[in-house]
Amino acid sequence: MDYNRVLVLCVDRDADLSIKAGEEGPVYGREAVLEAAQKLGLADPRESDTNSLFEAVRVYDSYIKKGVDAEVVAVVGSRELGLESDIKLSKQIDEVLRKFKADGAVVVSDGAEDEHVMPIVESRIKVIGVRRVVVRQSERLESTYYLIQEFLKELVNDPKLSRLLIGLPGIALVLYMLLGSHGWRLIVGIVGVYLVIKGFGMEGALEKAYNEFKSSFIMGKISFFTYAVAVLIAVAGVVVGYDELARRGLPLSPLSASLPVFISKSIDLLTFAALVALVGKGIDSFLEGESLKRYALIGVFVIAFRVVIDAVSLFMLGEINYTSLAMWVILGLILSMFTFFYLRPLGRK
Repeated sequence: MDYNRVLVLCVDRDADLSIKAGEEGPVYGREAVLEAAQKLGLADPRESDTNSLFEAVRVYDSYIKKGVDAEVVAVVGSRELGLESDIKLSKQIDEVLRKFKADGAVVVSDGAEDEHVMPIVESRIKVIGVRRVVVRQSERLESTYYLIQEFLKELVNDPKLSRLLIGLPGIALVLYMLLGSHGWRLIVGIVGVYLVIKGFGMEGALEKAYNEFKSSFIMGKISFFTYAVAVLIAVAGVVVGYDELARRGLPLSPLSASLPVFISKSIDLLTFAALVALVGKGIDSFLEGESLKRYALIGVFVIAFRVVIDAVSLFMLGEINYTSLAMWVILGLILSMFTFFYLRPLGRK
């Protein structure tokens, strides 16, 4: 298809031409576009839109030499990228097409915002060509820059990515500020906990626990108070275990030496914390007319688990022998089997 009237359209979506050179769009004609390019080049020699303007004039000259009726125009958006800039470009393109009835258009840009610009132009006139002007010496660098820019935009707008890549490093920096060099151990621990949660797919369980805690607060349930108390007791248990390690002069590693000591001193408080949380949940269920049997059986399972874990830690410390270990483990298994056989029918209902 032959095009008798061609519009060479240079698009500056982020309004560098207006901000740096004081030129408001649309800029009509070869001489006006050349003058605008010179102003922009003098204002900022590094500006890529300068090359786009010169390329638009070059394309215009090539059409004139072929005897095609052509016009070169630069349209300017807004520094506020997005809807405001697109509306401004749309109005200018409409104005240009009213003055110059073109058969087709050649779009010239620096390639940075083409995915936003092209739909606006294509909805108004047939696009017969696109010229993306990238300075040859920095083509790879500029492409990398725009990839990084798009990633940062997605990072800010995506809540999951922002929590992972902005939130967690932010917590790490705050901990380092508060604890100094000792904060690195806590930071590594937090990262380890996060990796365990992600690796074993525990997000659902944690989200369910958080929603339960939040709903208990909103509904004014007794379980909110018991959950809060349970958290404080669990923290106290961890502190007691850590203090015992410090008193004995044991480091947090190797685990074979420190873990049994930590467990033996903290297990009672941790178990008590779990039972306190269960008591609160059981009271709420009783007030709502539900059976307490499930929570009683879960409490038995917690106690059985505590018996087995404590026995293993005492055996590793050499405080009990094989016979005592076997007896405590069997007792824990009996309690666990009791819990399992009574919980399973409830689960089926």
